[in-house]
Amino acid sequence: MNDELKEIIRYAMYRCEINKKELSEYMSMSYPTMLSKLKKPDSLKISEARKLCGILNLDLNHLLTINK
Repeated sequence: MNDELKEIIRYAMYRCEINKKELSEYMSMSYPTMLSKLKKPDSLKISEARKLCGILNLDLNHLLTINK
């Protein structure tokens, strides 16, 4: 579950050529907070998941249903 979610985010970052530091800036989060969210992406708030999906061109509905 969590591993699949992490892999989807990791691949989307690779595809968009965005590193963790850049993603933290785009998400308006500190770098340590972003690292924590990437390590445990099921801790993302809905608003954070929506913003992440917009940045990485991911489908929010798909992202939210992975853990089901």
